[in-house]
Amino acid sequence: MVEPSDDPRLNELRLRIDGLNRKSAQLLIFLGIGIVAMILLWSADLLTSSEQDLLLRAMRWWLLALFPAVMGLLPLREFRENSRLWYGAVRYFKFALIWLAIAFMVVGTTYFIRSVLTAEPVDDTESTALHVEHKITPPNARWRPQFATVSLLDCIDRTRGMLCRN
Repeated sequence: MVEPSDDPRLNELRLRIDGLNRKSAQLLIFLGIGIVAMILLWSADLLTSSEQDLLLRAMRWWLLALFPAVMGLLPLREFRENSRLWYGAVRYFKFALIWLAIAFMVVGTTYFIRSVLTAEPVDDTESTALHVEHKITPPNARWRPQFATVSLLDCIDRTRGMLCRN
């Protein structure tokens, strides 16, 4: 660890670089949680192919954001200790990397939100499952009742008014 110097500008740059390191670590935490959530949603097999495509695009952008976020954690300050010129360059470099990672994350987040917003919830309000099959009847189609043949052995209990099995 480098000792604080008498130069207040050098101490300020050192603190700003440490703050940028913390921001990079926070971005990595967000990306880790986001990628895990994305994989869980992908593995649940609840999305249509177009929604899975949007999710794949989000995953690509978030994985692309990992590189600048990890680069922002590099201990570059240690190459030239107590150098105002070097610390200033490191600060601008880390600043640019963090904003690049944030830009990639914003693009990925828009794809992620689009993939989740297109899914429709099930009519059952107590269920947490998603209903993603869009059943649209054509305007010229007519509804036809479907009758099932039920034998007496398939009925559970008609005297109590319970339903019969098909």
